[in-house]
Amino acid sequence: MANWDPDEPIPEFRGGIWRLNVAKSARGRGVGRFAVAGVAEEARRRGYDRITVLWVPGPDGPEQFYLRCGFRKTGDLLFGEVVGELRL
Repeated sequence: MANWDPDEPIPEFRGGIWRLNVAKSARGRGVGRFAVAGVAEEARRRGYDRITVLWVPGPDGPEQFYLRCGFRKTGDLLFGEVVGELRL
C-alpha cells in the first residue's frame, strides 16, 4: 500500500510506502524489492523526489530490508517508528 498526499502537513506522510507485507513463504524472492520499485516509479510519475516509509525497530523488523533497498534513516516519530527516506 502506498499513499500520495502532497498537501499533508507532516512531510513523512506526503508520499511513500504505507504498508508492505510479504508472506514468509515469499520472502527472499524479490517480491518486496519489486513492490518498493513500483512505489518509487509511481512517485516519480507523480513528481515526487523522495518516498518515505515507517517501521518499528526490533530484531524481527524490516529495517535491514529497507536499508538494503536504499532507504536511509532520517529520524523517529513520536509513535516510536523510525522514518526512512529514499531519494528518487
